[in-house]
Amino acid sequence: MTVKGMLAALAVSVLVPSMASAAAGSTATVSAVKPEGVAEALKNLGYTAELAKDANGDPLINADIGGWQAALLFYECNEKTHDGCQSLQFVANFTAEKKFTAEDAVRFNRNTRFASVSLGKDDAVMMTWDVVTGKGIDFEVFSNSVDMFRSAMDTLGTEVFK
Repeated sequence: MTVKGMLAALAVSVLVPSMASAAAGSTATVSAVKPEGVAEALKNLGYTAELAKDANGDPLINADIGGWQAALLFYECNEKTHDGCQSLQFVANFTAEKKFTAEDAVRFNRNTRFASVSLGKDDAVMMTWDVVTGKGIDFEVFSNSVDMFRSAMDTLGTEVFK
């Protein structure tokens, strides 16, 4: 190898790790402040996501996550401008085919960290999952939250359907 080739190889060996660590330091974040970014993050995870507005004018995402219909509600938004939201709530509603009691809901809540299940009229079962994003959480953390929500929907689905 020539001196010129050795210098080029040395330069690459010095630059590549620093470029890789710079890229790792600039990982994408997901924030309720940017609803379109939340929808895009869901799409990047392979789910469908449609950005809309709720009855108050706050952002809302209708999504299909792992074959389950869900909504992402945005909270702590500016009351006048409906932007600057700080947190998300994943919501899934189920119409139970099997009896699902208050005791079942308590057991599910006890065994499923971060999920909250409540019962409504006519055998309605609702699961919520809150995520505080502030100015942004790492995409990988968001991805883990979505995976855990999907898994909780899978578990609840086996309990409320035949």
